[in-house]
Amino acid sequence: MRLLIIGSGAIGTTLAKTIQEMEEFDIFYITDKNEERAKKIAKECSKAKFISPTDESIKAHLKNVDLVVEAASQEAVQRYVPIILGMGVDVLVMSVGAFADDDVRERCFNVAKRKGGRLFVPSGAICGTDGLSSASSDVIHSVELVSTKGPKSFQDNPYLRSKGVDVNKLKEKTVLFEGSARDAVAHFPKNVNVSATISLIGIGLDKTKVKLVCDPSSDCNTHRLEVKGEFGHIVCETDNVPFPSNPATSYLAALSAISAIRRIAGNVWIGI
Repeated sequence: MRLLIIGSGAIGTTLAKTIQEMEEFDIFYITDKNEERAKKIAKECSKAKFISPTDESIKAHLKNVDLVVEAASQEAVQRYVPIILGMGVDVLVMSVGAFADDDVRERCFNVAKRKGGRLFVPSGAICGTDGLSSASSDVIHSVELVSTKGPKSFQDNPYLRSKGVDVNKLKEKTVLFEGSARDAVAHFPKNVNVSATISLIGIGLDKTKVKLVCDPSSDCNTHRLEVKGEFGHIVCETDNVPFPSNPATSYLAALSAISAIRRIAGNVWIGI
């Protein structure tokens, strides 16, 4: 089996090191607009080969891969995923916040249906998506997510700057945002992929409620998911260790991708 990783940041690097040790893969490709970073990974992993991030290069190599993993950005989803699915190749998307854009989502979903490429979205940095998915088979009354992170996760955010908020000066827990998942993804694209994931599984981007909290004393990323519906009541809380190199990303997000890749490669899905 052969795989292509788009992105060589914290998640892409973790995936590359894991795939290097997986016997299911004899070779994998890696690409990134930061070519030097991707080339460095290719040098460190004997199974890896760097390819240029141009559309032409990626199209040429798609003929030789079974699965593509996007671990780069929402922009990468918009640019590459329709191409990948259009060639009938499976793709696993990490930057699921891109699907908050209705046009992008419908385009990708429709191409997947027409061309046969499967689109996978792992659970990411949150637990409880399996129960939410089951509950969505009947009526769901409400879905609420409260995400609490330290100041480093929210630094250099344009929305907060426009509000005059300096997270480094906060002395106590502070609510930075409260509203719909659609608005949360728009204002905090690097922080709330989980908001998009639970919205797509459950009651949609406009009905899913999100609260973002900055806690100066926090050393983890916490997500509290609460779901109410005809099935009953779910409360699920996850405390995540953040990546040292990227505090906005939780380590569990990378592990969820690794788990998904193992299941896809092994053709065995338990707990789906």
